[in-house]
Amino acid sequence: MSVNVIIKKKGLFKKDLKIEDVILDEMRYGIMDEDYRLEEGKVGKYTVVFHSKHIGRGYEISFEKGEVNLNMPLPTSYEDIHFFYEYIKILCDKWNTKEFIREEEVATFDEIASFIKMDIQASEGALRQIEESINTGEYENMYIFGAINPIAIGKKEVEKIDGDIKKFGKLMHYLQEKDLYYAAPKVYQRKDGTYFGIYILTEDIPSIVPYQAKLLVSDKKIDVSEWNIGFVADNELKGFIPYEDFLNSIPKEEEYDSEHFIFKIKEKEIKQLLDKYKMDI
Repeated sequence: MSVNVIIKKKGLFKKDLKIEDVILDEMRYGIMDEDYRLEEGKVGKYTVVFHSKHIGRGYEISFEKGEVNLNMPLPTSYEDIHFFYEYIKILCDKWNTKEFIREEEVATFDEIASFIKMDIQASEGALRQIEESINTGEYENMYIFGAINPIAIGKKEVEKIDGDIKKFGKLMHYLQEKDLYYAAPKVYQRKDGTYFGIYILTEDIPSIVPYQAKLLVSDKKIDVSEWNIGFVADNELKGFIPYEDFLNSIPKEEEYDSEHFIFKIKEKEIKQLLDKYKMDI
């Protein structure tokens, strides 16, 4: 579920806009990698832009000749919704127009207040649906893709959010403003056709690590039979151990979300783990 807006250039002599023209003070941008993690400062066909003081889900922006396309995912935060329409006004002003196309219908600034109300209601409804799905056991956890990284929403998170998009925004910002590396697996296929997955951690870098190794987006064609973790120290890959042995050997005291914890490993700890569990891949 999302809201799509198109802003069209008015007049022959207005120049087309580029990413440099639409990044405002206190905004950040980047593209999403295959694991839905932000690669900050990069530009692609679809670039994610967001307010640095309210890191929620942000918006996708793309450019065609004579137009700018914006896409806001729902549910989203109170701040994201309000800034989305302020941003639309700013982009319209660059092309001297007060019209934009929202969900394939021409709209004006006068309608923005009603659009904000609609998007708030849609977001609150979606948050309640997520809450119901988790509380009834339909899903143990559900992922929401943020502007910087995915967030696993479970019972603790829905209790904090309580169907309120302002609380949702605070939680999303709190989790994503942290300077952390979001560990995501790479999957490889052996000659015999079986698959194995690898996470990589680097010494002294605080990382978001899963309690259970798995693919974020399920692919029924890939059945990962073995999970491992590798360690980098002094800019060198030191070796691998089974993921289960890693989990059984380290403290998991600082929770990130319902499926992840925060962990920083030191070179001494890497050596101890490799001495005990090192394996060949």
